[in-house]
This record gives sequence, C-alpha cells and structure tokens, in this order.
Amino acid sequence: MIGIGISPSEGLRRGVVFDMEETVASVANSVKKAESMSGARVSRAYVSLNGSHVRTQSSRGVVVVSRADSEINQNDIDRVIDAASTINLPQNREIVHAIPRIFTIDGQEHVKNPLGMRGVRLEAEVLLIDGLSPHIRNLAKCVNANDIEVSEFVFAPLAAAKAVLDKHQREHGVLSIDFGGGVSSMSLFHEGDLVHTAILPIGSRHITNDIAVAFRTSMSNAEEIKCKHGGVGNDVASRKDKVDLSDILEEEDFVVPRAQLTKIIDCRVAELFDMISEEIKKLPRNYMLPAGVVLAGGGANLSGLASFVKNRLRLSVKTGGDYLLEGLVDQVSDPALAVSLGMVLWGFEKEFSGGKLTITARFSSFDGINKLTRWFKNFLP
Repeated sequence: MIGIGISPSEGLRRGVVFDMEETVASVANSVKKAESMSGARVSRAYVSLNGSHVRTQSSRGVVVVSRADSEINQNDIDRVIDAASTINLPQNREIVHAIPRIFTIDGQEHVKNPLGMRGVRLEAEVLLIDGLSPHIRNLAKCVNANDIEVSEFVFAPLAAAKAVLDKHQREHGVLSIDFGGGVSSMSLFHEGDLVHTAILPIGSRHITNDIAVAFRTSMSNAEEIKCKHGGVGNDVASRKDKVDLSDILEEEDFVVPRAQLTKIIDCRVAELFDMISEEIKKLPRNYMLPAGVVLAGGGANLSGLASFVKNRLRLSVKTGGDYLLEGLVDQVSDPALAVSLGMVLWGFEKEFSGGKLTITARFSSFDGINKLTRWFKNFLP
C-alpha cells in the first residue's frame, strides 16, 4: 500500500449522490492526497456501490455442455452464468454482479467448481445484485469529473467482506457487518457461499445526529463528542463517570454523566442490530455461524461495540481482519477502511487474472498478495 487519501464524505446521503458538486470535490480531495503520498497518478478506479436501492435476488440458468467429450470448460460456465443473469429488469435498473452460488451437473447438486468435470446438462444458481441506473450513473459521473475512469462498480458489502474475512470463516459460517456512515450492511457466508446480503438504513452518522439533537450543538461538535467520548454498553459507562464537554461545546462547566451519552448511542446501535436480527430470521434455515461476527466500518471503532454485539447476537465477535499487506500497514488497520481495502484486493485480483475473476477468486482470501506486491513494484519508478 503506497498511498492513502481520506476526506469527509460530502454530497452523499445513504450511499446515494444528492449533491454532485460536493461529491466531486470529496473525490478530488481524497485522490489528491493519495496521489501526493504515493507519487503515482490515478487514472482508473474500482468504485464501491452502496445504498438501499441495491437489491439481491437468486436466479437459475441451464445450458447444454458444448464439447463432444462432455468436458465442461470455462466457456460453458460463462454461458450458464449468462443464462441465469438473463432476467426481466425494469429499464431503470441494471445488474452489477452475477455471483455463482452452486452448480448442478446432470442432476448432481452442490458442485462448487464444475471446470474440467464431465456432463451433458449444466445448471447454475446465481446471486444477482442490481441497482438503480440513475444512481449508478450519477456516481460514475462524479468520479469521471476528476478524469478518472471507472473500471468496475463493486457492491460495498462484498468489498468489506473480501477485506476482513478469510477462507475458513466463510466455510464455517460467518456474518460480516459493515457499520458505515450513512448506511450499514451485512453479508452472511456459509460453506464458502454468499447466502444473504442486505443494506440497512442506519449508520454512525445517525448517532452523530442524535448527539447533536440531545446536546443542541452542531454536527461537527457532535462527531467530535462521539469519537472522543462515545461508547456502547454498560461496561463503558459507570454511573459515577462524568464527561467534560466544555472545550468542545465552548460552554463553561458543561459536564454530563457518561451514562447519558452512552444511552443515546445504545438506542441507535440497538435499533441497527434489531434490524440485523430480523434479516437473519428471514433466511430459510437456521445458520449457526460458528465463525461468529466480523465488524468493519467506521462505526466499529465505538468503544464497547464488540461486547454489545456479542451479548446481543450471542455470537463471537471480531473487529477488522488480518490484512496481508506491505507498506502503509499501520494506516490501513482502521476498520473504517475495510471497503477501500476490499476494493484494492478486488482490483488487484482482477487485473492480475487478465480482467476476469475466477469462481474461486471472487471471495477467496488473498494469499497471493505478497506475490502481487512484488509484481506491482516492477512498475513503480
């Protein structure tokens, strides 16, 4: 990792562009910082896509194996995925991802990768992720306005999961939660497959808003209060603890009980995880999730959140992932950067695989990162 650029996310609301000028400026600021640190020029980008307009659905496709000897090749796999992706969508929606879940060969179900196997009839169950075209185009326009070409849009929950989850977690069963600013997301994996994903209309910015209303102050002051003094759960708030907000609010003797601040945050966080529990209940089977929950996103930095989630969902909880990266490792360990790191890994794999991710590479742990890092260094001045 040779460059990082971070700027406030202005012009976006719940993952959707509502002010193009502010969004263009936010992209420009972050790119400028990354270019300055790295000494490299950014001309293309993999861009994360988020928001409640993105939805998922399952679809099935079937094809006849093309070769005379009935051996399944990559062309057959591509054709069956294309067949499953051919569905009727409204004119204002477009498919962002078509992710193969499971294949069936001549009635033999639960085939993970059919490449090289023999059969006559190949079926595929595919998870389709689609979004509203106007929102996608607006986001692309904001990136293009900075002379940057969009190589691909990647659904943000998938990018976060790619960064923080490893192969064993996905195989055993794990829930990835990205506690973002405007929205949060969840992705559930079981036996290596993406089982369910959802966008939830609550983010850490809602906590900031609640604090601003409670203490009658600005959003910037509320954000500072949240970051410096915010926490979740009884273990971070004693009845005797006090928080001095005089400097932040510029008022004399503005001291409040820490429990008061924690209660404000607890209510919003509890609302989010009630939504997550309801999403899990919608699934057709009861997933045990022995690998537990992995938290990402800026909201994951809230003190006491891991314990809160552990008690709420009754699962083991881990914050962030083990990033196999070289370079600016300390600066990218923040779970707020999980989606960005996932985009880097996604783009690296796609560029290195000749422009197309294989079935196993879509969500596999990036064990070849050191090899790719050495390869990439060959192109640096």
